[in-house]
Amino acid sequence: MLLPSFLQRIIGRNQILIHYGPVVTCTIIFILLAGISVIATERYLNDNFKTQVNMDNATLNVFRVSGSPGLVLLADMFSIDLNGQTLSVHWSLVGACGHQYTGSSNDSCIQNQFVNNVALYLNENASVNWNVTAPIGTFDSSKMQNPPPVTYIPGRKQLPAEEYESALPIDPFLPYTLQKQVSTLYYPFDQHSAYVSLLAIDTDSNQSLPISGVIGYGSMLNWVGASAFYPTTVGNEILYAVALTVTRQRMIQVFALLLVITNWVLSVAVLWMTVLVVFRANVNNGLILTSTTVLFALPQIRASMPDCPPFGAFIDVAGYFMNVCLVSICASIVLFSQLQYHYQPLATTSVELTPSRWQKTTFLMDRE
Repeated sequence: MLLPSFLQRIIGRNQILIHYGPVVTCTIIFILLAGISVIATERYLNDNFKTQVNMDNATLNVFRVSGSPGLVLLADMFSIDLNGQTLSVHWSLVGACGHQYTGSSNDSCIQNQFVNNVALYLNENASVNWNVTAPIGTFDSSKMQNPPPVTYIPGRKQLPAEEYESALPIDPFLPYTLQKQVSTLYYPFDQHSAYVSLLAIDTDSNQSLPISGVIGYGSMLNWVGASAFYPTTVGNEILYAVALTVTRQRMIQVFALLLVITNWVLSVAVLWMTVLVVFRANVNNGLILTSTTVLFALPQIRASMPDCPPFGAFIDVAGYFMNVCLVSICASIVLFSQLQYHYQPLATTSVELTPSRWQKTTFLMDRE
């Protein structure tokens, strides 16, 4: 089997490949691919969960926390259910900023240090009867002042004492906004958001507490989490809300697009083979059968996309749907072309019977 012309030129110019043959060539290619895999894996691990949550100024700037006096909350997005349209979040109190909330002598932000007993409410307003509903969780300051023994285990000093879970609805206002990117129609570039109001109450004085910021953190595989904090002044009161948004990781997007390109490459190859068959080119019969193989391989490639939604995303219309139609038509043309080419009907010839000389003689004698 002849190699493509560009490969022949590469091998022809490289004396090492000619001298050592296919074993060394395969080894070199394997080493290159292994090196690329190691570098890509290291880059992937460094890009995910690379920022540790703490209260230093650099980290607060990364998460866009102002550092003004008040509480600092962490919203850890740890699970998403696209079918149920819910985003699961772990809420914890990272610390506080300002001497009146940390008990410190300065206004710096301190992790795991606050003097107020805090109750956290979701989607409540301080100007209404918030106390008739149950808080999502309470944070006891005494556990920070007198931490339990488990806190002294190495590596656990920075962990919060309490953490509470809630399931937030994902963008329930799509029919009103028609933001199609927030649906799986845009897979793998879709993004999903949950919006929630926050109210922090001092359980000792029943007064609302200011919130300095919310750190949005996504600890899910295949997804990247982010947040936007919205403090809004209404009259003499400051209201707090946060938008939690998750998008698919870049690796997932690249991998899905790579599979779409693979489907198109296979489809174009089948189309080219079909053109050759129609124009009576010499194509191996075993190669012709690959058109049927590709037709059944396309659904498997589509199903192998990571966390793929049901059929109907925009990449299906521009990719999978067109690929299946193209390969189906090409496979049918190839099949009928081969049937017409190999079908040879039996030759029918007319036979004229002539009487033999003996029959002619007998006929004449009888006539006499």
